[in-house]
Amino acid sequence: MTTDESTEKPQWQKNQTRHTRFRTILSVLRRYNVLSNLARQKNPDQVRLAFEELGPTFIKIGQILSSRTDIVKPEFANELKKLQNNVHADDFEVVKETLEHQTGKPIGEMFASFDEQPFASASMGQTHHATLLNGQKVVVKVQHPGIDTEVALDISLFERALPLLRYIPEASVVDLQEMVSEIKQSLFNELDTMIEVKNGARFYRLNDGDDILRVPRVYAKYSTQKVLVNQYMAGTSIQQLMAKLTEADAADDHQYDDERKYLANVLVQNFLKQVFEDGFFHADPHPGNILLRELHPGDIGYEDTVTRKGKLGKRRLPPYRLVYLDFGMMGEISPALMDGIANVVVAVTTEDTRQVGKAILAISNRTGEVDEEAFFSELAPFLGQYYNSGLGDIDFQGLLFEMVKVCRSNNIQMNPAVTMLGKAFGTIEGIVELLDPTLSMMDVARPFARKYVRENLNLRNELEDGLLASLQSLHDTPKIPSRLLSSLDTFANGQTRVNLVFAHRKMFIDRIDSMVNKVVLSVILAALIIGSSLLVQSHPDNSWITNIGIFGYVAAVVVIIGLLIGTLHSWYQHWRHKG
Repeated sequence: MTTDESTEKPQWQKNQTRHTRFRTILSVLRRYNVLSNLARQKNPDQVRLAFEELGPTFIKIGQILSSRTDIVKPEFANELKKLQNNVHADDFEVVKETLEHQTGKPIGEMFASFDEQPFASASMGQTHHATLLNGQKVVVKVQHPGIDTEVALDISLFERALPLLRYIPEASVVDLQEMVSEIKQSLFNELDTMIEVKNGARFYRLNDGDDILRVPRVYAKYSTQKVLVNQYMAGTSIQQLMAKLTEADAADDHQYDDERKYLANVLVQNFLKQVFEDGFFHADPHPGNILLRELHPGDIGYEDTVTRKGKLGKRRLPPYRLVYLDFGMMGEISPALMDGIANVVVAVTTEDTRQVGKAILAISNRTGEVDEEAFFSELAPFLGQYYNSGLGDIDFQGLLFEMVKVCRSNNIQMNPAVTMLGKAFGTIEGIVELLDPTLSMMDVARPFARKYVRENLNLRNELEDGLLASLQSLHDTPKIPSRLLSSLDTFANGQTRVNLVFAHRKMFIDRIDSMVNKVVLSVILAALIIGSSLLVQSHPDNSWITNIGIFGYVAAVVVIIGLLIGTLHSWYQHWRHKG
């Protein structure tokens, strides 16, 4: 009997478990005010504590949110990064049973050795060192039994709790329904290990051996939906180097200068290659997913060389390598979207807000009426901040969050791949800023973007379009005098009509309409009160006419109370919004 079969429960027991878990989730969400805090983007420490109490699924949700600074504020993201996986590791017998059930083979037919103790245990699974029969060292990630069922249950119950949002006035600040939908997709993708297998194989093919970059090989032959086998690569997190660099900067120590500049340049060049050449990029390149391996004489690869770009011959690589890990979250860009992104980068060079705004609109979806002038006006402060600040002075996470917020408030929905790219760009830029503050990613990105636009420019089509436009202009030129004379005649006869367009006209018209409605309602109420008074006074002996007058009084009072409550509620909402 397999692990999955042994955990099968009767339907009544499943329903009881579901109801118990739902009450638990609801209780914790209420106690820590989670939905309200998420919607208002306040008290991130309360949300973190709630997620830790709710266990593995919610810890993973928090970790996903911590990397989505287009959805949550930077201070929220930074707090959620503190979430720790306090997950009890599965016994080796359980791991062995999962492995053999998934692969259909005894563990001895796949591995020459397998460490019974995991070196890491997270919310979704745990990771072991092992050796294949051919002597290749690997790392094996095995999912916890039943975690897919647990995640599916928790997500469905969390979705059931969302209707509570109707009690939160500020729920429009963040679209929690959209946020939960994206998290759900991310979690289910992570549960299907075969997605990471395909991503890892593709990323390996495109990036392994690019200068000092190395990517672990994925062994699809040994991997299944719940088991992932990767080549083992030694190294320490680049986070440790960043900590050393911070200390060196404080002590004015320059021993790392050459190395840090080389690493920064390789990271930037490779990331931009991923975007503008491959159209497939690592969407979560945080320091924990990048290893630094120092090489010593005699190590494999110590004597490696690489072809000089634009020059004859080869150059020897420095004695260190960068290793990318974790391919569960990847971004893909279509050729059409790549064109748009390249145009945005080129437009930023001009420092023309309208041109940048139009380039952003070209790669975004419109969810309603868009006032382009208002959008350009709101965009200007953020772009000005980017133009006039050095790399180290820009809070890229905050900038991205505010940019997305401006787009949403103007009925503009950014392409998910673009927001994912913006987040990854900001993460890489944060590493680069510490490695080499003098290197600007935008300065390096512009040549990539220009090269992409130039290489994908269809000169023949552009010439044909230009020629047709010129011929049409020549054809229309003789008609200009007659059209000008016709326009002057129309103006002289008083038939000219001028259309005025101003920003926020819809809001203005709605407010005028509301004011007119209130004035009309006030006149009707006054007439009702006066009419009711006349009926009561002029027919004191006629009971049914008197009753009509009294009914008029009551109706007027009810309407007035309703108007008063509506006005107070509006004032309260305005006060809460300002607060």
